[in-house]
Formats: sequence, C-alpha cells, structure tokens
Amino acid sequence: MAEDMSGSNSIDSAMEDGYTKPICIMPPRPGTAPKNFHELYIPRDQLTSMNYPIQEAQRWLTLLGKNGKVHRFPLPTILPKVIQTRIVPKGELPKDVAVDRRRRQYSKINLSEELKKAGLTNDVLQPTEEQYNIMSEFAFPNKFPLSFFDDSNYDISSPEAWFELGVVGDVHYPLPARAFLPSNRSLRSCSWVLAAVISHSEKTDLWTLTSLEDDCTYEVPKLQFMFLAEDPHQYIERLKSAIHERHKGEQLMLMELIVDCVLHDDIESTTFYSFKPIEEQLKQAQCTELCKRRLRSEVNIVFERLMALYELERFIINMPKEFPQFRNISLKEYMPKAARVDFAERERRELQALQMDIKDRRLSWKRASLFYCAGGIEAMMGVAIECQHVETLSIFVVNFNKPTALADFLQSQEAHSDHVATFLKVYWPQQLTTVITSVLRALGKGWLDISLNNWTVYQMCKISRFIWQVKFRMQESMEVLLLTSLLNFSHFVCDPCLQFLHLKPNYKWTNDYIETEFPYHKPVFALTLGINEDRKVFYSTNPDEFQPALMDIFKRGLEKTSGVRCIDADVMSYLKFAPNLYILTVELIEDRFIIENELMRICYAQAVLPLKAYARHYERFIDFYLLNVTDFMKAYAAANKPSSQVKRDIIEHKRLKEELRVILPAFITIGPFYINVDTMKQYMIKKYIEIVRRIFEYYVDRMYNINEAIVERCQEVFAKIAVRPMSIEHLYEIRDFGLTVPDLVDQLRADIQVMWLEYELLDSFFYNLSDFQFAMKWNAYAWPHQILMRLSTLKEEQKIDIEEFLRLHYSECQGFEERLESLNDEVQAFSLVFNPNRAQETSVDIKKTSAVIKELEKLGQTLAFRQELFELEPLSMEFLESIIESFEPYKKLWYACANFLKLEEATVGNPIIQLDLDEVWNYILKLRQELEESVESFSEKPEIVNVAHVFMEKIEEFLPVFNSIKDLRNENWIYLHWMELSKVIGVEIKYTVSMNYQYLMRKGILDFLPEVTEISIKATNEAEEIRAAMEEEERRKQAELDAMLLRKQLRKCRRDIL
Repeated sequence: MAEDMSGSNSIDSAMEDGYTKPICIMPPRPGTAPKNFHELYIPRDQLTSMNYPIQEAQRWLTLLGKNGKVHRFPLPTILPKVIQTRIVPKGELPKDVAVDRRRRQYSKINLSEELKKAGLTNDVLQPTEEQYNIMSEFAFPNKFPLSFFDDSNYDISSPEAWFELGVVGDVHYPLPARAFLPSNRSLRSCSWVLAAVISHSEKTDLWTLTSLEDDCTYEVPKLQFMFLAEDPHQYIERLKSAIHERHKGEQLMLMELIVDCVLHDDIESTTFYSFKPIEEQLKQAQCTELCKRRLRSEVNIVFERLMALYELERFIINMPKEFPQFRNISLKEYMPKAARVDFAERERRELQALQMDIKDRRLSWKRASLFYCAGGIEAMMGVAIECQHVETLSIFVVNFNKPTALADFLQSQEAHSDHVATFLKVYWPQQLTTVITSVLRALGKGWLDISLNNWTVYQMCKISRFIWQVKFRMQESMEVLLLTSLLNFSHFVCDPCLQFLHLKPNYKWTNDYIETEFPYHKPVFALTLGINEDRKVFYSTNPDEFQPALMDIFKRGLEKTSGVRCIDADVMSYLKFAPNLYILTVELIEDRFIIENELMRICYAQAVLPLKAYARHYERFIDFYLLNVTDFMKAYAAANKPSSQVKRDIIEHKRLKEELRVILPAFITIGPFYINVDTMKQYMIKKYIEIVRRIFEYYVDRMYNINEAIVERCQEVFAKIAVRPMSIEHLYEIRDFGLTVPDLVDQLRADIQVMWLEYELLDSFFYNLSDFQFAMKWNAYAWPHQILMRLSTLKEEQKIDIEEFLRLHYSECQGFEERLESLNDEVQAFSLVFNPNRAQETSVDIKKTSAVIKELEKLGQTLAFRQELFELEPLSMEFLESIIESFEPYKKLWYACANFLKLEEATVGNPIIQLDLDEVWNYILKLRQELEESVESFSEKPEIVNVAHVFMEKIEEFLPVFNSIKDLRNENWIYLHWMELSKVIGVEIKYTVSMNYQYLMRKGILDFLPEVTEISIKATNEAEEIRAAMEEEERRKQAELDAMLLRKQLRKCRRDIL
C-alpha cells in the first residue's frame, strides 16, 4: 500500500512538471493483428475521471423480533471491553484474541440459568421502578426496587462510550442487550428478553429500550438490563450487591419503625447518672433555661431510643423465631451517630460582622409572620401535606395496562374523574378543616383564634390572612392538579397522533397489511375491524366518534373540579360567610386548556384519515367475507364441474387461505389505535377451510352417486341374468338380454375406469374415504367380472328350465280345454232364465261369466304364444270364439234390463234440479234400441222375447214421468206455479233445491200429470207475454230517445243557418 502511495505521488509530480504520461490501450483481439504492432497512447487528461466510493466493511449481529422483523446491530456493540497495556506482556493474549475469546465465553452463558443458580428469581428482582410507582406496595414480597440500591461502580463504560460503539458512519444504531421487561405488556410479571437500547436520559438516569419480543418501548434503570458486551457473572454480582443493600435498607426501615413505635417506659434508675456530664456542660454554657430544657429533652430522646434498641436486641436474641428478618444483623449499624456540622467558618464571621440584634429581628419577624408560634406552623404544615396529596392525584386515568375500547375508556375516565371530584368537593375541605381546627383550637385566644365572632376583629387578626393563605395554597394545588392532569391526558392521547398532522385529506395507505406506517409503542384505543351487511368495512367504534367523545370527556373531566368550596365558614364557625365561596379551579388553566383542546381536535381529525385509508385497503375482501357458503355450494354443485376443475378450485382456495395467513396481521398499531384484524382474518380463514371441506363433501357425494349408479347398473344387469325364470317367456327374455350383456359390460368397464380416474383427485389430497364408500368403490370394480362369470353358466341352466316349462305347458293346455267345456255349459244355462223380475241378479251372473270369458281369452293367447316358443302346432281358438258369439245376445239383453232399472231409480231419486234430461232421454232411446235388437235375436225363444217386451212396456210407462219432470224443469216455472200445483193436487208442496220426483210422487203428482202440463204451458205463455211487453217498452223508449236526438239535431242546424 505504501508503494502504491509513493507511485501515485511520483506521477502527480511528473504531471506538474509538464510531462503527461500516456495510457496504453489494449491491442485488437489475438489472431487478428500482426505480430509487430505499435501501442496507442492517450493522454490521461483526455479520459473521463471516475470516482468509486469504497465503504468501510462492517460485520453485523442480526436478531429476529416480533413477526419476524429483523434487527441489525454493528459487531462492536457485542465486543467485550478489554483493557491492556500498549505492549502485551509475555504470556498474555493479544487484545483482539482476548476480546474474541471473551465474546465467545459470554455468548455461551445462559443468563436465565445463571440467575437461577444464584437464586435470583423473578420475585427477588421485582418490583421494578415502574411497578413500584404504579402498583400497590403489597403486590410483591419486597418493598423497594433494586435500582434504588444499585452500585454504579460496576459500570465499565459511560453512556456516551456505549453509544459510540453503535455509530457506523453518520448512522447511530441501537445496542443489543438482555433486559428484565414486562411480559405481554403486563406489570404483574416480568421476564428476560432481548432488547435494543436506544438512548439515555441524563436528567432521569433512565435508559430507553425497545423490546424485540413485542416492539414496545420502555424506560428502565441500568440495573434492569445487561449489554451483550458485558460480563454476565459481573452483572450477577451487581444484582447480588443491590439485593444485599436492599435487604439492609428494608431491615433498617423495619428497625426504625419498631423503635419509633415502641415507647420505652422501663428505664432503670442508672439512666439518670448518664446525665451528669451533660449537666456539667450545661452549667458552663451561657444559654437560657429554655435552651437547656430542650437540650435535656433531646438527650433524653436519644437515650430512650438507645435503650429501646438494646431491648429489641435482647428480644431478637431470646426469641429468634419471632424475628426471622433480623438474623445475622449487627445493631451497631443502626445506632444514632453524631450529626455533621457543615456551617462554614467564613459564613459565621460574615454574620457576626453584620452586628444584627437577633432578638429584635426575631420579635419583628414574629409580629409580621403568620408562623409566629408552633401551632401556626403545625397547622400550615398539615395544610401543605393535604395539598401535596391533592397535587399527586390525577383527574384522568393515563396508565392503562392495555388498549381499551372507547366506551370502556370513557367509562373509566368518568368513574375516576367523579371519584376525584367528590374527594375535592367533599373530603378535601373537611380534612383541611379538621387539620386546622384541631391545632388552632388548642392555641386559644390570640392572633390565630378561630372562635372569633366579630368580623372587624377577624379582619385585623392574623387568622384572616391565614385563611387567605390556605385558600391560595388550595388554588395552587388545584392549578398543579389541573395542569398536570391536563398535560398528562393531552400527552397520553395526542402524542401518538402527532405523526398524523402532516397527512393530506386524500391520504392513501401505501404499506402492506402488516407493516404500519404509524407505529407507537403504547397504543391507547382498541378497535376491531369487520365488514357489515351493507358491504362496508367498519371498525367496532366509528373513528369519527373519537374526536367529539375525547373532547367532551376532556372538558367535562376538568369542569367536574369546579365548585370546591373555601374553608372559611368551616374554620370560623362563629362568623357568617356567603354560601357561594369557592376557590378558583378551571379558570387557572383556561389558556392552556384551549391550546391542548385545539391540539386534540386537530389530532383526532387527522387520526381518522389513516384509519379510513387502512379500512379501504380491506375492500377487496368484502365479496368473500359476505359470501354465503350454502348458496355458493348450491351454485357450485349446479355447475357440475369436471374433476380437474374441482382440483384446481381446491388448490386455489387453499392458496388463498395461506395467503390470508401471511398477508394479514393479527393486530396492527396505527398511532393510538390498536386494531384487531385477527377476528376477521380467522373468520375468512375458517370460511376458506369450510369451503374446501364442503367442496370435498360435495365431490365425495357426487362420486358416491356415480359409484352408486354404476353399482345399481351392474346389479340390474346381474339380476336380470341371475333371476330364476318364471315362465318360458321370461326365459327367452333373459336369453335375449344375455346376448347384449358383453356390450353392456364393456360400457360399464369404461364408466368404472372414468370413475377410478376421478377418485384420484381425492387420493391426491390424501382424503380418507369412509369404509362403506371405499368398499363400494372396489365392489364396483369387481362387478363386471361377476357378471361375465354368471353369463358363462346361464345356457346350461336354461336347458333344464326349458324341459320343466314344456311339461307345465302340456298340463296348462289340458286345463284350458276343461275350462272351455265348463264355460259352454254355463252359457247354455242362460237360455233357461227368463224371469223379468230377476233382471238385476241375472245381470250379475252375466257379468261374472263375462269376466271368465276375458280371462280365458287372455290365457288362450298366452298358450298360443308358448306353442310358438316351444315350436309346437298352433293352438285352436275356434271353440272359445263360438262360445263368445253365443254369449253376446244374453249379455246385451240382461245388461239393458238392469241399466233401465238403474236409470229409473236414479231419475226419480236424484234432485230434479241436478238431472240432465237430454242425457236421460238419449239413454232411454239407446236402451229401447238394444231391447228391439234382442227381440230379433231371440225370435225363436218366446220366453226370452217376452222379457224384452216387458221392459219395453216399462219404458213406455216411464215416458209420462219423464215428460212431467221435463215440465217441472221449465225455465219459466216460478214460485207462483208451485203454489198453483199445490192447489191442484190439494197438498202443500214445499219446494227445495234437493227436492226429487219421488217426493212429488208421494204427494200424488202421478194423478195430475195433465194439469202439470197445462201449468207448464201457461208459465211459458206468461213468460212470452211479459217478454213481448218488455220488448215493446224498449222499442217505445228507443223511439222517444231517437225523437229527442232528432229535435236536438234540428235545433243545431237552425243555429248554424242563423
């Protein structure tokens, strides 16, 4: 490197002398130029100058934080500090080797394990300063935090030296450390975690750390963390030293408490001899008796304290079990020691040179001062104590352990401010009054007499100024309380929002879903992100509600403190005061309130922008979030997609589910808002899981249906060829079907192969079928083989069945001939039946015989078909046809007789209004025609012809009845005609809708049929006359109307002419 530097210096000097050194340019590509060539030189000043920045090489320590966030630290921040002389002595390691060796040793030490070995558990290390300031003193076994007893001599470097290790160039990097910080942001417990040290405050001597576990920032003392470059064993010794000092301090506190609380009443007589040296000194001193008396009192108090210590020591020795906390303790450490006199001699001489009369000055001061006596001082001290307590209060809660919802936040603030306001308005004046009166009442008459009843004397005495002083002290405390509460609350809710102030109204979220653009270590409000049915992304609390709600609680919380009454009337009970005397409260901080209130308004007006922008970032999930899985699956099932598409859909849904897991956070901090996204995230992940599960179920059900259909087809084919034939027709049907079975089996095998390929979709996702469906899948695979095996044994079985069916056929043919003979005899027997009174019974017998004939016809057709199947001679049906031909006339005759009887009964028995007379008349004509044909058919059998004539006569007898029914059904027959008919018959007839002709027959209408006809004709004529009169009236009205219209038209024409 030195040679290069010297070379460059020589070149520069040569250039200054006017000589320019040329630069060689490389020759052409080898093989393309001659062997002897001249070099080309270009002056350096003709080339473009290039500057290559070279950065310093660094090594880094990388630690992973929350959500995999990477934190980088320079290597010097973890290198131990080693102090050596410039010249390394013989036998010692070089500094670099010693540093690296110590680094390796420190990195191998497990701090938690070493602390356990040393007995330093979390209970011993607690409380921390933050726990001590916030939580109760009884929350932990120890009273004080260890940092109060820390020994700074253990520090190996100053804060400035530590932070210089993290400087790389112009960038300041944090320092890695192990810190004892709250677990999960809870003050109840702490744990050792990795942290990054950011800064140090000289004013408070606190270090600012960021926990890598939860990305929260804490301010802790040095004892609460250890740099990775420190010696862990030395750090443990530091902790042990602090614990020992804390133990001594707590023992001292307990000792002092016991000694102060125990009154020593049992001093021996020898104690008075101890005062003799004191008395000798007092005799020689030139002081007043009051001074001597006070000195004796002080000596007596010291002596009593000493005797109490000796007595306590005796108790500890005699009863060690009663005082376990004082074991191995030396009481000499707690003996009273002489006070140091720090009054400088020079100051003493200067005071003497002033030659002031202290007595006169003291008397003048007593006259002017309120505190001229111990009572006034004690009373004002009590007032100061009460007011100092008020100054420690807070109107608002600003130390929430975790983010809360706005409603809970407001409720907590309301309750706390109500409690503080009640204390200020009720209990605080009472306590002040009690403190003042208890002291001043004992003084009696004087400047501070509280029993005055004269207003003029009261204004002249110091008591009035004392009351004014108390009032001003109360107002000062109220101002401190209000200002502190106002600023604390403003910082609490506004500090996270300061980063929003530069945002524009059209702000858009530019980061992803996980990384926040506005981090804050301690968010205030908890929100939950969701999507409603109106297709809008919303928060559990509307962001627009924060500004008015916070400004309202801010204003009302401060206003609640107004109305704190003065204590004048309570202390001076013998004087009368105005009832509305109050101290100043909110008026004292009005200007500051306006500033902070405006800041809060601006902050939360801007805070809405990133919240709404982040919510708009989730609009892409609205459709899926509101997706109805049931409707989606109905549409999906209706689409009937192929298995390849189903597989792609399942893979896509799984990919989207994993994408949601990666891109969406569980929680995100946006300034003061801690947003819960995990609820919506888990809902959508579960919906994706549900969709995938439902798609699998749909596909399994679809495959089950396909499998079941294939198995049913196989079973159907197998059942058709495996069933036992019931007849020869069935056998030939099975044989014909068996010829098509090979083609069916080939088709089934093709369908099974397609089904098998579709089952591979489930196998690719390792989906477990149910035992039943798994068995059915393989059962379908085996069915074609079973069908073919059955088909191979079918022909041999059918040969035996054909012989059996042939034997049965011969027996059936013989039985058929016998039944024909019996049927013929039965038909011939009808020729001997000719009783017209048994027409119904005979028609029933005819019907039974007709059913037998139909059965024999069907059986004959079956036997004839089987003759052809057995390849026998055709079966003769001539005998059956002759029987049927001879049976038809009997059937027609007796059916006509029975039908007439039924028609007559129905016509007379049914209501007259419901009868269809045209149908009845047509049926009568049909029956008469059938009877006439029967007369021609049975012309050779007079007995049977006589039956037909009898029923023809009955038809003729029924016709008058039919005509009378027709007359009664006349449309012009009205109630008056029924009354007329009743007069003709001589019996009252009550017409109803359900009235039938049988009712009229019982009234005797058959004897007055001509009269009925006359009444019907009369009704028709009357109706015609009425109809004609109405038509005539209509024509008359129409003529009048036409005449009127004509006159109007004529008048109009005349007006037109004029």
